[in-house]
Amino acid sequence: MKNLVSSFILFCFIPVCGQKSVHDSLKVYYQDSLMINKNFKDGTVPNKLTVKVINPCNAEKERFDGAVTIINATVKNKNYSDSILYNYPYAQSGLINLKTNNISNYDINKRHAVLIPFTYCGNWDNDTKVSYIIFYNHKKYLYHIKYYCGENNTCKINDNLNIKLKDLPTKLKLKVIKDLETKYNTSNDFQ
Repeated sequence: MKNLVSSFILFCFIPVCGQKSVHDSLKVYYQDSLMINKNFKDGTVPNKLTVKVINPCNAEKERFDGAVTIINATVKNKNYSDSILYNYPYAQSGLINLKTNNISNYDINKRHAVLIPFTYCGNWDNDTKVSYIIFYNHKKYLYHIKYYCGENNTCKINDNLNIKLKDLPTKLKLKVIKDLETKYNTSNDFQ
């Protein structure tokens, strides 16, 4: 437990999108974490992506909610580093569910785009969402896309993506929309 606490001291808490950093009193609720590392090239420059989720959704431990859940994504190369930290404000209703195989990357206009989608477990009603962290061309984005899942187990986007994703370059926006339309069609895709 001491090593776990020490490793969190090194964890960088940088506010993003108007969020405040995590209050120290909540750090006692950190139970476990999930760490994903991926390497990729942007042109000829090697990059490293690190994604860490504190208190991830864990069906094996039957943990679907908690006091705090956080995702931190960082992309680094020899000339550049950027990160996004998102402290999910409704951890009592569902923790962050990150699937490694849903993380994707694309070359768009000779630049590399990294898409990190994640969902939330423990929220079993008809309204749900997919959140996206995106790194592209030295910019970072965070989106929350609403879905509606009906009784027949099918799910449909319940957001106007042209408005929601309006600040993305067109080719990147099309990739994100294709991801949303193909990866999240049934209730099982959110678990």
